[in-house]
Amino acid sequence: MSKNILVLIFALCCFLITSAYAGNIGKKFIKTDYYPLSKVECLNNKIKLGLKNCPTDNDHLAGAALACGHLNNLPSGKDLQELAQIIYGIETDENSIYGDRDDALMKKMQIWENDSHIFYWVGEESTDVENGFVRMFAVKGSLPYFAPRDGSGYISAKLGKINFGQTKHIITGDPEKNSNLYGYPNKDVLLAICYK
Repeated sequence: MSKNILVLIFALCCFLITSAYAGNIGKKFIKTDYYPLSKVECLNNKIKLGLKNCPTDNDHLAGAALACGHLNNLPSGKDLQELAQIIYGIETDENSIYGDRDDALMKKMQIWENDSHIFYWVGEESTDVENGFVRMFAVKGSLPYFAPRDGSGYISAKLGKINFGQTKHIITGDPEKNSNLYGYPNKDVLLAICYK
């Protein structure tokens, strides 16, 4: 093989590796403070924020959208699943990801909060109007949930509605899937992260 062809193959390999690595990093986010909007505030900003509905007088999803400038500036469910794969160091097509949360990485990314269960709003409205979506980043795993837009809790398919601050240590038949608080505060922190 000629030297030029080898150089071209090497350059192509470097490009493909760099592209794959960049794809795995995903989008960049920044944690932002927000406050829930009243129904009137939501209705007054509905079009500007890209919202279809304003169902409650204590609308956390609308508040997160306002803090980020638009609903589309919040991460999608797919974005948060990809972020979870990075945070837990696990590549999978599964929506539920189990493993150890990399708090050092989350701190470096500036999206960490000192709690056993961190929930991020998803920039999507549900079709039932009353709910939105969140993704939980717990010490031992990450799962997506429905969540009432009033910020009161989240809805588990198996356990029903769980109010924020009431998540307990959960023992399952599979020790890999046990929830363990490991001395972290257990307030169930609900946050907004926006695209940078």
